[in-house]
Amino acid sequence: GVQTCALPILTKVAILRCDSAAKTCPAVGCMTAALNKKDTFKDYEDVELVTMITCGGCPGRLGLSQIKQLIEKHGLEAVHFATCMDALKPKCRYAEEMKEEIEKMGAKAVIGSHF
Repeated sequence: GVQTCALPILTKVAILRCDSAAKTCPAVGCMTAALNKKDTFKDYEDVELVTMITCGGCPGRLGLSQIKQLIEKHGLEAVHFATCMDALKPKCRYAEEMKEEIEKMGAKAVIGSHF
């Protein structure tokens, strides 16, 4: 019989960061989690980190516009909200609404990147 080698399923992901937090955070936790398939990235068979962008500042319209382009032009499949958007106080007040908009665009949206 012919043996076939199954390639891992590659998921194209982006990390969405808080514009304000990005000014002081070097994103090591987000990058490490994505590149090593840890924390919120652990369930993917294989990850292609397409990009890391900021929301563009409140209320996040610029980030959503970039995500729409990434889905249409680059086949983006999932967006992980950086941990700073949920774990830092005050939390991002637009994260849930942005998550809904991303899901309407056809991509998976995950709140959090690393633990």
